[in-house]
Amino acid sequence: MPRKPDMTRSDPGWPVLLSAVLLSGAVAAAVAAAMLRYGVEPAPGIASVRFGEMTAAYTTRAASEGKTGEDVRAWGEALEAALNRVAERRGVVLLPARAVAAGAPDLTPEVEGTLAAILARDRAEGTAPPLEDGR
Repeated sequence: MPRKPDMTRSDPGWPVLLSAVLLSGAVAAAVAAAMLRYGVEPAPGIASVRFGEMTAAYTTRAASEGKTGEDVRAWGEALEAALNRVAERRGVVLLPARAVAAGAPDLTPEVEGTLAAILARDRAEGTAPPLEDGR
């Protein structure tokens, strides 16, 4: 025969179980809040650069000045370094201007300024522009 529950007797395990559930929920909430605040980096923005205009202007100038293949290669490496620096400094992904429909800032002048600074530094030092990976 089944026993009837004794309603006068209390079970001391319920308060402990309820406290454990509330405590683990609070810890989970604190960890989630910390991850959102400190662990997630913001997504990079998008900016455009007029690559076609930059390379066409340099190619025309290089052809008229009789630049060598080594000079063109050094310019290309300096351009890559300038693009990486501007993208890192601004926290953006650089895309060709034709690939961006509208609304992205045009960072061509900043890239050109950084490129000129890299080339001037390299001319002063008499070295080729370093690649970003240190080679």
